[in-house]
Amino acid sequence: MAVAETVRIALAQIGPKMGDVKGNFEKIRAYTEKAMAAGADVVVFPELATAGYLSQGIFFDVAEKLNSGLKALADVANGISVVLGLVEEDEMGILYNSAMILRNGEVVKGTWQGRKVSSYRKLYLPTYGMFEESRWFTPGSGVPVYELDSKAGSFKGAIVICEDYWQPLTVRIAALRGAQVIFAIASSPKTLQKPKMTHSLLVARAIENTSYVVFVNQAGSQDMVNFWGGSEIIDFEGNTVVSAPLREEALVIGDVDLYRERKYREINPMLKEERAEVIEDYESAFAEMRRSYQS
Repeated sequence: MAVAETVRIALAQIGPKMGDVKGNFEKIRAYTEKAMAAGADVVVFPELATAGYLSQGIFFDVAEKLNSGLKALADVANGISVVLGLVEEDEMGILYNSAMILRNGEVVKGTWQGRKVSSYRKLYLPTYGMFEESRWFTPGSGVPVYELDSKAGSFKGAIVICEDYWQPLTVRIAALRGAQVIFAIASSPKTLQKPKMTHSLLVARAIENTSYVVFVNQAGSQDMVNFWGGSEIIDFEGNTVVSAPLREEALVIGDVDLYRERKYREINPMLKEERAEVIEDYESAFAEMRRSYQS
């Protein structure tokens, strides 16, 4: 397949209901169909879109209900890639805060260290303040990259989930593996400075990795907690391509110009200039920090 020059992406900023897998899948399907009608190549949903972020004690029940919903959604997704945050349970009964990509009746496989994988598993699990993810989930161990199809050709994308993009190396790894578009999905609750801080952070990730960042956040309320929405596409120069409103559900469509991104990378080769010696020094500094905490 030819290399895509332009890809149309739909931001599905929804507010899932806690534990209502059936109802959430119905909403996800409806938004997917709207995105298809708008000519989107990809539709992106938030973190834990199938369950609601605060489902917590019923995560095991939610995971058991996913299979039929995923199959039905994959069958609907003809000619569109669906990036979906969900609860994943492996064959050992271990839960992950994960994301999968569905298209044409199948789960799209990503590539990680030469292996094919079915999901991206959140790497950094916040466990402070109102967050207690490590109580329920096990962290993932790497960043796969996905070869995705569009009407104009193929392109490479990667997923990071909420806390992951607060750590610069996750997006860097994806970009070094060739990702042109970073899907950054979240369930971010509202605080006074959170929208401004998140936007600034994602602009930095886009610029430093010369990549598009597609941010999709939950909107609405769950158990008296408000999620602020504010989904957006940010280009490799830090410009906002399109944005969704704060707090309310919305479907917003934007086009990413991958031809312009490729040309920009040719004259701004920051990824090619990455040095193994610097990565080794990072590992050394990290080990020093760990030792200082243990002493």
